[in-house]
Amino acid sequence: MLGVWQITTPVVDLRPADRTVPFTKKGEEAYRTNLRLKKKGAIDDYDVMTSRCANPGMPRMMITAKRFKIRELFNVLTFDFEWNRLIRQIDLRGLPLEKPLGTRFTGVSRGRWVGDTLEVETTDVPPEALIDQLLPHSWDMKVTERYRLLDADTLEDRITITDPEYYQHPWEARVTYKRQPFVVFAEDVCLDRLASKKGQ
Repeated sequence: MLGVWQITTPVVDLRPADRTVPFTKKGEEAYRTNLRLKKKGAIDDYDVMTSRCANPGMPRMMITAKRFKIRELFNVLTFDFEWNRLIRQIDLRGLPLEKPLGTRFTGVSRGRWVGDTLEVETTDVPPEALIDQLLPHSWDMKVTERYRLLDADTLEDRITITDPEYYQHPWEARVTYKRQPFVVFAEDVCLDRLASKKGQ
């Protein structure tokens, strides 16, 4: 699993296989608000990743188009992302969960190996970090991932969203990544891209 990976098909809308999202009433209202703001072009009012280059949070950071590198040191997995040089860490040590001192868009991730599958549970993701470009969540969302090598060059991530406040029941989406050559990532500064767009 260590090495450099890139999603096979970039995902804009993370959805279950049948494309039906099991919203609660509150979840659907929040989703429709985001949809309305998007249509108005008021991105800054709901999507801080796109408007201000904020960390996309979990699970959105796992569906971006750019590459990421997985490495392990002292029983902690680190995901280094090419996009804006983000970092995500997954603690495999089995220590008690510690709440973050401040807001961390990546949340708190703990993992364990179950056979050939890495199971990761992420909590404490702030609601400002959307699930994808539109789907909302509460502070109580739990993201469960199950990473498994389908072959030497294909990594599968089965993502389960659990958030009773916004979704009637847990739902799952699946993404896959392909192994990439082990290269040094180019410098990537999201704010520079935003500035160049405004200057055009």
